[in-house]
Amino acid sequence: MKIKSLLFCSALGLASLMGFSSRGAQSNRAYELEQSLPADRYVVVLSLDGFRHDYQSKTHTPSLDAIDQEGLSGTFRPCYPSLTFPNHYSMATGLHPNNHGLVGNEFWDEQGNHYKIGKRSAVENPIFYFGEPLWNTARRAGLRSASFFWVGSETAVGGHQPDIWKRFDSNVPYRNRADSVISWLQLPIAERPRLVMWYLEEPDHTGHHYSPEGEETKQMIRLVDSVVGYFRERLAQLPIASKVDFILVSDHGMATYDRSKEVNLADYLPLDSFKHVSTGPFTHLYPKDGYAETAYQILREVPHIRVYRRGELPKRLHFGSSPRIGELVIMADLGTQIYFQPNRKRISRIAAGHGFDNAHHEMLALFKAVGPSFERGRHIDEPIPNITLYPLVCQLLGIEPAKHDADEELARSLRRNTP
Repeated sequence: MKIKSLLFCSALGLASLMGFSSRGAQSNRAYELEQSLPADRYVVVLSLDGFRHDYQSKTHTPSLDAIDQEGLSGTFRPCYPSLTFPNHYSMATGLHPNNHGLVGNEFWDEQGNHYKIGKRSAVENPIFYFGEPLWNTARRAGLRSASFFWVGSETAVGGHQPDIWKRFDSNVPYRNRADSVISWLQLPIAERPRLVMWYLEEPDHTGHHYSPEGEETKQMIRLVDSVVGYFRERLAQLPIASKVDFILVSDHGMATYDRSKEVNLADYLPLDSFKHVSTGPFTHLYPKDGYAETAYQILREVPHIRVYRRGELPKRLHFGSSPRIGELVIMADLGTQIYFQPNRKRISRIAAGHGFDNAHHEMLALFKAVGPSFERGRHIDEPIPNITLYPLVCQLLGIEPAKHDADEELARSLRRNTP
């Protein structure tokens, strides 16, 4: 299908597919135009973790199909590394992980502080988070916001959190989360959030354990599709329904592991030669003083991986200058799992993973939008950098963004009746 926007084609011609990084190109005229938007506008963003771009074709998804007919559809290209926490915070800030601080699901900062998903003391510590997330941008504009489990909302980034936020709890049923969002949109207008960002941790978990092709994964795809349908049915009943733009995204895709390609770094390197190690499809190593070059030369000969010195990764990845990144970065070939087990004990036998080079088709993620700002039945073939979400939401709400890495003209071209 062809792209239905000349402006979008023009935006693609100005930058490479992988490198929309105008660092928040802004113009006074653009924001004067945004001010013409009606004041009573709302944006709801829902993330379905690990919903690969082609999952919709694998099973029956009537709710997603309906959005395709009624609104905009396309795909998001995740930032590198294609992991959950870095990409959710990239969507919230418009910054690449290299610039917003969350350079992986696990890393050590400049002072040796340890960040790891699931480590509550780290996730809630604002020292790890840079940039201005959307809820803070809304606050700066005098708008209220709410979050149900979005990465970064559980700590006071820049001293602030959303007006309504929740500490992550996977036991909260998905429809209950949808009900909460609806209840927030029914609050008295002075208390009502204009921006709501919420999150479901599936089908990521199921895809990890049963692979993108597993029947259990297809069942979960159908389940989250039903939650989307339930939410939209309830939203349609609200008096403000015609003023709500609903955006559906995912953070990354999923790729099946090939056990013949797995790499145990302990077969090549001594673990005690590193200060810190973080492994997986995205691996970065913090060598002890004097060992980095030796390790680099050894790793260059290991099959199924590519090793880079920090700062030497391909420019298209926008990754590699943050001091939080290990001195050596290892990119696994698609389907390769990396681990470091000196006792040769194999890692858990999950079926699939992500974190791979974001150029891989399997890493592409979901993106859809429906509401008064989006053209009916429009499809965009070219993957859109997911950092585009930040300026897009700012434009929809008529608020001025903070500095970011996204292409504002690309964001503007996604909307109906682009000036």
